[in-house]
Amino acid sequence: MPFSISKLDTIIAREYRERVHSRWFLIATLIGPVFMAFMLFLPSLLEQRARRAEAGTVRVIDATPDSVGRLVVSALRGGIMGDTARAQLARAESPADMAEQRERATRDVQSGALVGYLEIAPKTLERGVVRYSGRNTTALLAMQQLERTLNRAVLARQLEASGIDADRSEMLAGQQVRVETERLTERGRGGSGRIGVAFALGIAVTLYLTIFMHGANVMRGVLEEKQTRVAEVVLSSVRSDTLLMGKVIGIGAVGFTQLLIWLAVATALLFARAPILAKFGIASDGFSLPELSLAMGVVILFSFVLGFLFYAALFAMVGAIVSSEQDAQQAQLPVVLLLAVSLGSVQGILTSPDGTMARVLTLFPFSSPIILPLRLSLAPIAMGEIVASLVVLALSAVGMTFVASRLYRVGVLMYGKRPSLREVWRWMWVR
Repeated sequence: MPFSISKLDTIIAREYRERVHSRWFLIATLIGPVFMAFMLFLPSLLEQRARRAEAGTVRVIDATPDSVGRLVVSALRGGIMGDTARAQLARAESPADMAEQRERATRDVQSGALVGYLEIAPKTLERGVVRYSGRNTTALLAMQQLERTLNRAVLARQLEASGIDADRSEMLAGQQVRVETERLTERGRGGSGRIGVAFALGIAVTLYLTIFMHGANVMRGVLEEKQTRVAEVVLSSVRSDTLLMGKVIGIGAVGFTQLLIWLAVATALLFARAPILAKFGIASDGFSLPELSLAMGVVILFSFVLGFLFYAALFAMVGAIVSSEQDAQQAQLPVVLLLAVSLGSVQGILTSPDGTMARVLTLFPFSSPIILPLRLSLAPIAMGEIVASLVVLALSAVGMTFVASRLYRVGVLMYGKRPSLREVWRWMWVR
């Protein structure tokens, strides 16, 4: 029976329509934008809420002879722990006075008059330890900011003790340097490095989820046809490789459609982020996507298409071999683990995008569909390496599809029996 393009088109259209019109496609497509909205808006909203929750009066009980507490109160009134403009300074001239101030501050915290209090002992400069008590001690960011403020205050007093003018020492201690990263490529400047990392992670996770979900759909589709014995009827008029290819392409087109929708929604949310945050009184942090060239987009597209064909063939093999959903869950585990290798290697790739591990995984067909776009988003890659990765992945996809079609034509007609590895190997050579 010759290969029929018209029959292939019919199978592709059937697979595509059947899944796009399903309720689960709509639900899965909506989950992506909801997750993106959470990632783009929730951190800023939670940070604002946390700062408001931390707002309140902080009392600084200062027993140091050089008034370190005055510098700390000045910083607190600058808003390092939320709205703490009501920071108070309480002097303690003796140990007894310190104990009395501590008891009074504890009662004020318990009654809600204070959010917390800070004790600065006379020998703080020598011991390097202070004590903070309050309702917001679990607010890690606020505690880190408080610790940095204390370090600056102590440094200012140490500089002053070394003979530097008081105003000069306070200015030097409070001076901060923040590193802003910018990616440079052959095309010029490519935006913030941190934003590039976030973008790369987003691409990796999106490709992983899309390949996994729709590859598993191929397996379930093959298994469903096998259990309902629809394949027996269809194979009487269509070649097995035509049926398998139509199923893979049709379900892959569903995944591609979903991916395009997610990208469109993500772009719209990104442009709407600053105005929406402004309505909540939150200043935008200037988050924007790094520059994406046409060549990079084409490479990402080919990585997805070839990666999906490769893994869809693997999942189809699993569906053709097993006879029940329970067996399928166990048999697909090796395929899922091979796909998860790429996601588990993300941390190492972020640390060294041009390292040996990154180069090997770029050429490894089980990981290259995700690792290649990830590396492209992080750093420039030689054209020869990109071409080699895509060629290896394309040849692997063609080879795996051929193997899957050989197993599919026999396995899809086998019922009620769990074949051994030897039997599966024999299916390869059945004419």
